[in-house]
Amino acid sequence: MTLVKCFGRRRLHGFGASFIGLTILATALLVAWQTSVPAAEPDAGERTDSGKAKWREILTSRQWKVPADPDPLGEVVWRDDLSAAMKEAKQTGKPLLVTWRCLPCEQCAEFDQEILEGSLTLNPLLRRFVTVRLTDASLLDQRFFPYKTHQDLDLSWWAYFLSPQGDLYGVFGGKDHVSENTRISEEAFINNLVRILKHHYNPDRPSWKIDLPVGHAAQVATGPKDSKGYTLLKAKRPGLGKPHKEFGSCIHCHQVGDMMNIEAMQSDTFDVGTITDKWPLPENVGLLLERDHGLVVKQVAAGSPGDRAGLMPGDELLMAEGTKLFGQADFRGVLHRAAHGADQLEIAWRRGQDIQFATVVLEPGWRKTESYWRKTVYDGVYGPTMGFFPLRGPKAGKDQGLSIKPWMGPKPAERPVYSTGLRPSMEIIAINGMGRDLDARKLITWFRLNHKPGDEVTYTVRGGKEFRFVLPAP
Repeated sequence: MTLVKCFGRRRLHGFGASFIGLTILATALLVAWQTSVPAAEPDAGERTDSGKAKWREILTSRQWKVPADPDPLGEVVWRDDLSAAMKEAKQTGKPLLVTWRCLPCEQCAEFDQEILEGSLTLNPLLRRFVTVRLTDASLLDQRFFPYKTHQDLDLSWWAYFLSPQGDLYGVFGGKDHVSENTRISEEAFINNLVRILKHHYNPDRPSWKIDLPVGHAAQVATGPKDSKGYTLLKAKRPGLGKPHKEFGSCIHCHQVGDMMNIEAMQSDTFDVGTITDKWPLPENVGLLLERDHGLVVKQVAAGSPGDRAGLMPGDELLMAEGTKLFGQADFRGVLHRAAHGADQLEIAWRRGQDIQFATVVLEPGWRKTESYWRKTVYDGVYGPTMGFFPLRGPKAGKDQGLSIKPWMGPKPAERPVYSTGLRPSMEIIAINGMGRDLDARKLITWFRLNHKPGDEVTYTVRGGKEFRFVLPAP
């Protein structure tokens, strides 16, 4: 087993008082979580509701103890052998933290580096876990990583928290159309770790039976390469999984998403909403959550599903649809697994010292999100290409509408679109009359989602000349 040893970037200076102080701070976080949840008795009406009574008991439980760190000055060891790590977890009783990182993708690289380098606050918590870092999505095993339902495959960094037996506690990760940092931070990750440890070491946890059991998605080892989608995608993209000159051979997470999409398309079960409306934001139900805390409501949109359910700023989400929440990604996962049309979600939250329950009622169309940043959308298997790649034209970004130059590669004459008379030197100012100034990803996404093979497309260039192109089959 190869071991990747990672010292905190800020541990190399100030080992003395500052290290001890920050180590105490991390320990204090654990102690604070141990004592912060007051016990509460269910009222008479709720005693008859076994579901609420059970969750009230779970959410007010405080019988737990995290073992002391045996090596406060020790290092964090990132393993790359999952089987050996699981054996170690069973021997030590520690929970597992498994991160997935697609190395060639620049997305999330900075956050990945922050976690690898660690910090004086983060490392004392990481040492409580058996930490694993995997960099090839072909190793995803559905027995432990139900990636079809619990992983946003358009991200290049994702984390799973597992029990020593392989049961799933929760996940961590996230991105949106704004940036890579609007949904995650080191502080948010630290809060997630503390909540997971609190849950893991609670002696009543096994009796609750709320963790997703190992084998929920597959009883035997099953991964992306075992799917029909892998064969279909490899036929479409022969270079799938070929060695990278720098990072070696691997399958990317977004390629796993493409496998799922192409298999659905081939079986005629595909719906555009499955790629454009996945992993909805808390804002889709009217809740803006504090990023660094992860679960505290910062704002509630008036008239939204969250507002109608009675949520208010300052409330802390605790449970949704039978899933204990450890951070924002867990809540987004519940939203992701909800229906694309109307649905209802049972949730619980803490307001002050009270645990409250309500039903969030969702209406059709509630899932709509910005999806142009998703590689499975703008560069996925669904929808036709324009026949060229749209480069920024001379008027782009100058409030003068669409301005793109059609790049056709090193041999333009071999492109079918070239036969229409369109040339790389021309400036396209409208596509089928659409002349909004969109950047490349937004434009490609708009084109893929609004056209299909066989459609005739009209490209209008500056000066008014038009070129008609019939979109070929993929």
